[in-house]
Amino acid sequence: MYFPIIRGRQYDLIALRELKERNLISKKIVPIIEPIKFSSTLISLLSIFFEKQSPIVFITNPKIGSFKDEIEIPSTKKEYQRMISENEFVRVGHYLNKKSKIEIEALLEEYPFNYENFAIIHSSESLDQNYSEIFKDKIPYINVIPYSMSLRRKLRNQNLVAMSDKFNKMSRNSDYLENPSEEFSVDHLFFEEEGYIGFSDYSVVGSAYAEGGFAPYAVAIHIVYPNKHNEIEIMHFVSDSNKDTSDAAGKFSEALNKLMDWYTKEFNGNSLMDTYAMRMLSKHYYEGTYPGLPTLKKLSIMHHLELVDKLLNLEEEDELL
Repeated sequence: MYFPIIRGRQYDLIALRELKERNLISKKIVPIIEPIKFSSTLISLLSIFFEKQSPIVFITNPKIGSFKDEIEIPSTKKEYQRMISENEFVRVGHYLNKKSKIEIEALLEEYPFNYENFAIIHSSESLDQNYSEIFKDKIPYINVIPYSMSLRRKLRNQNLVAMSDKFNKMSRNSDYLENPSEEFSVDHLFFEEEGYIGFSDYSVVGSAYAEGGFAPYAVAIHIVYPNKHNEIEIMHFVSDSNKDTSDAAGKFSEALNKLMDWYTKEFNGNSLMDTYAMRMLSKHYYEGTYPGLPTLKKLSIMHHLELVDKLLNLEEEDELL
């Protein structure tokens, strides 16, 4: 199973919602949502996962954004409590910290949760004493841990999920011109034999988080693809007219031209790469339209998640043969 960590930016959430609405990802994809703010987009995302009876992890102690302050507003808190307590498919994501014992006990008192509802996210490669005190002989829904032999041994058979940041985030989009193709992930092929029930990463966004955005000098389109061994690699398609921040639509067109030239030569008729997002990018190419940078990022995320889901289902089919 795949547990992508998705920061609660609007278009990132919309990417997930549209995938689930269109039945483009199965229950093998269980998103871990780290909310940034309390929004209607967040509520609609959780609602669609409820409607589709699919589990989703919701982090209640996010490290970023204004969410924690917003839910202290009485009207917001009431809606938040309803949203969490009435959705039986929500699992409680929790960053392990020094206050975890108090925070988890409070959640257990306030909501109809049990210890098996919790998705514990470990940030250290050593076992926090808090975890042992809280769970004792109980096992949470998942333990998301960094790749660590020591931690894996201490938490043996406790629903381990291997977490790493796969995306090579560059300081400038134009930097991707120097290395347009990279390895991305093989976790979907080996997580089970390595003793994990799933794997986790930050999709094609990366773990770095910054408030707000800015007009880029270069536009980059990040597209993952399977190589001949079904390992996942990533291509970066970058614009050429990168001397200033003007004409974002023109820069997008330059990057998209490179993408479509590569795609039609390398993957024509390839069912794995025939995703909704690639069809939308093809539509923009042939119609000469510009969707805007937030939508471009949304489509990159959608393509990645749909491809991973296809690969996981492909592995299952191979096992059944």
